[in-house]
Amino acid sequence: MLRDWQTLFAPRPLATRALCLQLDGLAFPLWFASTDAADLKEVLPVDFLTAAEQARAGEFKFGQPRENFTLGRLAGKLALTGAMDARPPQTPGLSPDGTAGEALERKLRAFDIHNGERGEPLVRAGDDKLPTLAVSLSHVNGLGTAVAFPAGERVGMDLELIDAQRAETVRRGVPLSVEEEAWLRITSLPEATALLLLWTAREALGKALGCGLACQWETLALREIEAAGDGVWRGRFRHHPEFSCLCWVGPAAVISTAFTAR
Repeated sequence: MLRDWQTLFAPRPLATRALCLQLDGLAFPLWFASTDAADLKEVLPVDFLTAAEQARAGEFKFGQPRENFTLGRLAGKLALTGAMDARPPQTPGLSPDGTAGEALERKLRAFDIHNGERGEPLVRAGDDKLPTLAVSLSHVNGLGTAVAFPAGERVGMDLELIDAQRAETVRRGVPLSVEEEAWLRITSLPEATALLLLWTAREALGKALGCGLACQWETLALREIEAAGDGVWRGRFRHHPEFSCLCWVGPAAVISTAFTAR
């Protein structure tokens, strides 16, 4: 999904896309993971979902929402496992030789990801100890992504497939700030991609704040956006200057992460 994501095998033949990033202003690295529908042909949900998560998945009446839920949980558990196992943080801990499949499945089941009052993902460790890690999830049809980080920190992530109809919904329904409108007029990105970048950045901030989209949309607006590399954009928020965002634009999707920068 991201240009620099490594492919780690955990377990064979499941290939999960993962990346550990140390961002400017953050004292801790962020662990990302991405999964797609093809992964569920290689590893069964029963192999990595807890009993409570399986019950939650069973509440979905239709296949696509159930698949999206399952992919989000798999991505979240892989990100959590990578962050927990990494020694040091930049070294992948997801069995790069592909030989520890059963051991990894036990590690994945050791995390239970449930939902809080606002639908936010909460991590419970299998031994009932207080978790040292938290996670933010996002999923769209056939794709799940997650970022893991130390519990108590404020980080949010959102993903959108690049889709003209979805972008038009954003254009019609989301009041943009003066700065966002100005950026849309000068950016080299196609309009649909640019609109979805703005949307994912706002939703990532809502998740980091713990309010999701229950916040008033205008309070999540960006005040500055600038290119930060090939396909990477960096921004700051109008009403929450303590937060930064980093956005990655790929050929088919946009991912944004919001975090408090010290």
